[in-house]
Amino acid sequence: MEEREKMVKHMWDVYTNGRRIRLPKFWQQAFEAAYEELTSDEPEVRETAISEIAKMSIRSIYFEAPPLQTLAIQELAKANRVPGNDLSKE
Repeated sequence: MEEREKMVKHMWDVYTNGRRIRLPKFWQQAFEAAYEELTSDEPEVRETAISEIAKMSIRSIYFEAPPLQTLAIQELAKANRVPGNDLSKE
């Protein structure tokens, strides 16, 4: 469960700071529903909300296609890759 809570915190950070990234529907809905709790001044309230979202994320077993923007970025990266200059092999 601890790993799920870390993932929730990461996704919350993306939600609050990542203006260009569109989260999957589950995360958007969860953060909208728990916004007041997640922005609370009381750490216990925030941690409880994170824990609940982590539990819900385990039960939500469905797959969404990546947003079109993500696919377009991947295709652009592939098109701009220079043959023989693959940094991932280092």
